[in-house]
Amino acid sequence: MAFPVRTMGAFARMAAMPDLLSAIPVPKKEDARYCQARLRLLIETLPVTVWFNPAGVAIGCAALWFGRSDFGDLSLWRMVAAVGAQCVASIAAAIAFRVYPTVSCDGVARVRRGLVTLQALIGFGWGGVIWALWVEGNAANNCFVVIVAVMALWAMALTRCAVRTVFLTGLASLAVPLCVRLATSSGAAAHVFLAILPIWMAYMLFSGLSARKRVDDMLAARFANEDLSKELAVAHDEAVQKREEAELANQTKTAFLANMSHELRTPLNAIIGFSEIIMSQALGVNNPRYPEYAGDIHTSGTHLLTLINEILDVAKIEAGRMEIDPRPLHLETALEGIERIMAIRAGEKALTISYTVSPDLCEIIADERAFRQILLNLLSNAVKFTPQGGHIAVACKAADEGGTLVSVTDTGPGIPAEKLAMLFKPFTQVDNRFDHAQGGTGLGLALVQGLARLHGGRAWIESSEGHGTSAFVYFPLAPVKRELRRVG
Repeated sequence: MAFPVRTMGAFARMAAMPDLLSAIPVPKKEDARYCQARLRLLIETLPVTVWFNPAGVAIGCAALWFGRSDFGDLSLWRMVAAVGAQCVASIAAAIAFRVYPTVSCDGVARVRRGLVTLQALIGFGWGGVIWALWVEGNAANNCFVVIVAVMALWAMALTRCAVRTVFLTGLASLAVPLCVRLATSSGAAAHVFLAILPIWMAYMLFSGLSARKRVDDMLAARFANEDLSKELAVAHDEAVQKREEAELANQTKTAFLANMSHELRTPLNAIIGFSEIIMSQALGVNNPRYPEYAGDIHTSGTHLLTLINEILDVAKIEAGRMEIDPRPLHLETALEGIERIMAIRAGEKALTISYTVSPDLCEIIADERAFRQILLNLLSNAVKFTPQGGHIAVACKAADEGGTLVSVTDTGPGIPAEKLAMLFKPFTQVDNRFDHAQGGTGLGLALVQGLARLHGGRAWIESSEGHGTSAFVYFPLAPVKRELRRVG
């Protein structure tokens, strides 16, 4: 008879299941998670020991008491002793359940030792029950007591198999008193039980270890699922981050193209317009305004050259092709050249710029062109956003960790804290409201950061809205200090 198609499909999926399971990455079985999980499984079975062990022994004692005619006459104190032995073991189990609510990685060995001691106490407690309830020469009693011992062994094998040392301790601590009791008894039933006891023990040992293997397989699947879930969560977060970065890059590209359209068209229109006027002599031959127009053409061309150089420098830095040549630079001489360049721009807005060099500093170890570019970019930003009549301070001092720290501080409107992180990204500006009013492509600070990193240093900005802005650049190379002479 042919199988239905659905049944055959089910068999095919079952046949493929081992291949699917083998594809799951299985953690090492002796890592901290396995040890913790096994101990946790064992601890969770302790409440059963607390309540069922004394109750089971009490019910067995009641059966022996009411069946005295068949099971032999047992004194009351022996029954109380049997129940008391299990009560003591149950109290210890309850304490252990309270003491070990969780298992930390560094406490695995300590918890395992505590549970081994507890299981030895429980096992010898059962051994005490066997000796207390045993009636010499009564086969019915002996069979009943052995059955109780076997039930305790099976319960122990099922609940303690997760931790091998605890399982073996429980097996030995119960089997030894039982074996001694059977060996010292004169009844025929005891001798029969003693003969088959090794087979029982071997079977229980095999069953317990097999159960432990199934526990390990279950934990392996559980941990593999947890690891896979974590990896999926990390992959999801990375995908979201990449998507946000792509969206930001797209927005940055759009803003850059819009800014570049303004930055390129304005000087190009000036160059083309003024050059056409001069070329066609539209204002007459040798008009005195032609030299002024030629100056405007030169200024526009210089602006375009600066813009293109910035773009090329940022591209070189990102490609790892920018090279620098750090050498000792005299700080005051370098700052004098920068001061002359920035004086005209600062004067247009009635800004004051102060330059301060720490008295013990003489030279800085840096690439001359890169140092000049860094200062000019930082000062250009400060001049651009500092209001009329403001002040800008440039300071050079020895850093606490060695090297030189250069700072540019202005009295401008400041930068919101949430926008500080994006300042050094290429083609990014803090606020588009300033883009159109103040111009710029967003390359200046990116170039500053790139040049600082080429020196092995870093650049950062500290600012709060309404309280001005401070830009810092750290050069890690040791500066050359002046010799401080003591007078008198």
